[in-house]
Amino acid sequence: MARQAARAGTARKSDSRSQSTLLAMVHETVTLEGHIIDSDVLRRVLGKVVEEGASFEIEEFRVGRTNEEPSYARLSIRADDPERLDRVLVALSYLGAASSVRDAQFAPAEADGILPDEFYSTTNLATFVRSAGKWEEVVEQRMDCAVVRRAGALHAVKQRKVRRGEAVLLRGAGVRVRPLERSRQASTFGFMSNEISMEVNKPVAISAAARALRETRAAGERIVIVPGPAVIHSGGDAALTRLIRGGWVDGVLSGNAFAVHDLEKALLRTSLGVCQMSGRAVEGGSRNHLWAINAVNRVGGIRAAVEQGLVLSGVMCALVQQGVPFVLAGSIRDDGPLVDVIPDVLKAQEAYVEALEGAGMCLMLASALHAIAVGNLLAARVRTVCVDMTEALPVKLGNRGTTQAIGLVTDVGYFLERLALELDTPGSVEPQVVRQRHR
Repeated sequence: MARQAARAGTARKSDSRSQSTLLAMVHETVTLEGHIIDSDVLRRVLGKVVEEGASFEIEEFRVGRTNEEPSYARLSIRADDPERLDRVLVALSYLGAASSVRDAQFAPAEADGILPDEFYSTTNLATFVRSAGKWEEVVEQRMDCAVVRRAGALHAVKQRKVRRGEAVLLRGAGVRVRPLERSRQASTFGFMSNEISMEVNKPVAISAAARALRETRAAGERIVIVPGPAVIHSGGDAALTRLIRGGWVDGVLSGNAFAVHDLEKALLRTSLGVCQMSGRAVEGGSRNHLWAINAVNRVGGIRAAVEQGLVLSGVMCALVQQGVPFVLAGSIRDDGPLVDVIPDVLKAQEAYVEALEGAGMCLMLASALHAIAVGNLLAARVRTVCVDMTEALPVKLGNRGTTQAIGLVTDVGYFLERLALELDTPGSVEPQVVRQRHR
């Protein structure tokens, strides 16, 4: 009996110590709502709490019973000090967890382009900020921006464009994002995942991409293409030209090299000095791309070259004739460049942003430099397919935050040819071209 009493006393002391420890910990309540089970959000949230050295208690959990009904979870997050709790809450905000008790904090920009130290850095996910007890959505959402209040709304603004004294959102409470959710229904990309592999059934994947293009068009959204020079070398330019003339392309974002190789092929039937009819190197062909730049610049640029009959074929010719806007961004490695190229990279970035307005789908075709640049400007809601011969580019896009990009490891010429065939099949919807008016 004495031993039992002693054990009971020890247990009471242990319980007392546990309770006092819990009372000493700071805590915050967060909520999650949506398809948080199907999309793996709940598991990631709980894992992040433990990883950061905190603990959780699920206070309420409701599972959606239909495809349309969302699930809901309310969790109490506990940590041994306020700093750790703040760290956890910031991490969870990027996963869509909302702290419902405090408004977000703002501080003035110190000078033009200089942010307060604790500024919040955006992702490409839809972002909401609690201000005066109400949640407001950030407009013009893209990654790596500050959130600034302008004209009564919250905008994602590049650091260099923030002006002295503007109210800048600080990291911490009152910020939540809406993670990408995997639909419970069968979706176009349901068979694919971000597990990039050469083993995927490519005809099935390309058929799904074609369906996504039709869905994008039916939704009244724009389709933007980001092609690299390999499109020309691989022979994919013929299929891309068919897509442009078929009304499936609303904008092209690329650089000097893509346009030059396309024009060289149209003018001289070579690409980087290699004959596109025989596949053999042409003697002295290394000067052909420079000759093409010279010839096109002489008449005033790509549009003039097409309109004057100098360039009669190719992708750039089709873009001009179909009235599809294009933006060519310069880089340090450019030869020439063509007069159409924007050499100022910041101005080129702004032109890319304008050209992406209203985009619902983006195809990144064998382009590393410009694909990553465009990925940084896309909201996560824009369905993105990245096609390349190696896994490195799709993986790099995902690592840099473009997690919605689905990678397909294959020859870009094959991809474009199959895609054009899919979109030419009987029963496909007639494309309703949705383009910007700017040139």
